Amino acid sequence: MKTKVLLFVCLFTGIAVLFPSCSEKNALVPDLNQNDEMNILKSKKIPTQFSGICTPIDNMGYDIISWYDTTDDPRVTGVSYWVFTGIEPIDEVTIELTGTTEIFVGAVTVDDVVNGRYTGKWEMTWKGYQTYTSPESITFKIVAHGTGAGTEGEVLGLTARWKYTMDFDGTPESGAIYYSKGKITETVSKDF
Repeated sequence: MKTKVLLFVCLFTGIAVLFPSCSEKNALVPDLNQNDEMNILKSKKIPTQFSGICTPIDNMGYDIISWYDTTDDPRVTGVSYWVFTGIEPIDEVTIELTGTTEIFVGAVTVDDVVNGRYTGKWEMTWKGYQTYTSPESITFKIVAHGTGAGTEGEVLGLTARWKYTMDFDGTPESGAIYYSKGKITETVSKDF
């Protein structure tokens, strides 16, 4: 019985010590009052699926290529700059590719990006694999997965995931086109 009473007193004392530390002057997150913290706790993530195609615009240099991403969601449609940060052979037919990408939402041309004519910006990191049909083949498949965050404008604070796939069969008709699909996630406050 004494053990239960002692445990209760310790628990009560611990709670009493905890409550004064949770005032607005000593919030869990600095520069954030208790009401803001409650709003953070009352939020949920809303995913939105998208799909589209990505076609080349211009080779801007050795490691930078610009593309145009057209999707069924305008928040991930625009000019994208792709930079390779790594190209590593895995075996005779497979190469690992890594890099970064910036997508300038609403831009249609590289000139739009240069002159600031875009409504938002994504920054993405990605990793993929290019696999040839055989060591002598010119046909290949690329599958790359990316994750990114909106860093400017209308996409600021959003996060997204992308999957890009290219099946090149060696003919001009198959071209250098990526098919993309993914998910944008936004955090919204829940009303209770």
